[in-house]
Amino acid sequence: MQFDISRFRLWIRHLVAITGQPVRDMAAVSLPQFVKALTGFVTSVWLTRGLGPAGLGQYALVLSVSDSVVGLSDLGIGQTAIRYSSLAWSRGELSRQAAVLRWAFRTRLTLVAFMVTVLYLAAPFLSSVVWHLQGLTSLIRIALLISVFGTLASVPIVYYQSLRRFEMNAIVQICQNLTSFLGIALLALLGLWSVPLVVAVTAIAAGVGAVIFLYLVPREIWWPRITTRVRPAIRWEAIWRIPRLEGGMQGNLDPTSADRFAVYLFLSTLIVLITLRLDIWLMGVYLDDRQIGLYNAATRLSLPLTVILGALTTALWPRVSTVTTVAGVRTLLRRTMKASVVIAAGGLVYALTVPFLVPVFFGPAYRDSMVLTQLVSIGYCVGLLANPVAVVGYSLGLARFYWITNLIQFAVVTVLLVLLLPRFGALAAAFTFIANAATGALINGFVLWMKTRQLPRDFDNDAPSDSH
Repeated sequence: MQFDISRFRLWIRHLVAITGQPVRDMAAVSLPQFVKALTGFVTSVWLTRGLGPAGLGQYALVLSVSDSVVGLSDLGIGQTAIRYSSLAWSRGELSRQAAVLRWAFRTRLTLVAFMVTVLYLAAPFLSSVVWHLQGLTSLIRIALLISVFGTLASVPIVYYQSLRRFEMNAIVQICQNLTSFLGIALLALLGLWSVPLVVAVTAIAAGVGAVIFLYLVPREIWWPRITTRVRPAIRWEAIWRIPRLEGGMQGNLDPTSADRFAVYLFLSTLIVLITLRLDIWLMGVYLDDRQIGLYNAATRLSLPLTVILGALTTALWPRVSTVTTVAGVRTLLRRTMKASVVIAAGGLVYALTVPFLVPVFFGPAYRDSMVLTQLVSIGYCVGLLANPVAVVGYSLGLARFYWITNLIQFAVVTVLLVLLLPRFGALAAAFTFIANAATGALINGFVLWMKTRQLPRDFDNDAPSDSH
């Protein structure tokens, strides 16, 4: 068969046309994740050596409170906002896009104010009764500022993701990461290591990183103009109700309304957040702060895998939000599966090799973290293989099933931690992390497989794919 150079050129042009923008978006999303991994690794080396296992364990407990507030204030609100504001933007409904983003910001700020108040009052109980560490009360209260600043910092990030302006989104995230990095770098330069000082500097850096980019967000994201068609949300119930789009919220593949989608994502995010924090919280009950520090060091060396997973899901969410045809879903699912397999394979190489360098990076006191790091990294590899594919399932209406999977995962994690932590220490937490990821992968994979089998095979094959 004679080689046709003209057809080959057309094929190359078509390939560049359908992959060029996704590749550029993925590169823009990956850049801040790479910076986060690099700065996070260097910061981890400084913290592990400067604070020691016991101090690092106390620092991990304190930050688990502020991180939980940031997660609880989101509860799927950010993802819901990206999903429906992206859809509004793609339809040219700019006033509705701004209304959805306003809803997200006001809801999160209300939740943060409530939780910070509760945890400020509960700090003495957590410190002395639950974790048996009397000196953590003031540190927990200082760390609550990080929660407030973290919520404010998410506003420009969500805004630019909804517009698919991944380059600008990357700039914001990189500068926020560098601000936090410079705070810890200053402590390392001066050699001023103590848990209270590290917590205070972390809070100050978070505040600076949040405030400097808020001016980039249009005023409509905070409060509507008088001329807008969308009424200001002045009633209490309006704060919790997502503004409806003029053309409906989604196509035939996902008939879920925005309000129901937000409820499903609320349940999933709440359960996942508690599940992922349960290891640290129960380790504070059953184990000493040294073992918590060793486990925290393992999670820190696994940071590159977490940021890669974050980059994948960040790039996927706006695309999943606007896919409304069978052809588009099949294309997006196929490409996501291929990318997940390749990236998970690379993550497995990382998991089997890099943990041997733990004593080199963190010092001989963390030698026992090598096996912990390998196990945690393997758990993230399972997540890299399954989680991005599960995200595509949102375009098929699987949000109503995923929270049930998360509830099963929570039950598995709780039982394993309670039974195994007293006997095996931090190793139990690492094994439980793998079990958690594997449980979610198996259940969600089966549900997604069954759902795709129900899709009409020939319907919409000629429709243009909207997965880009």
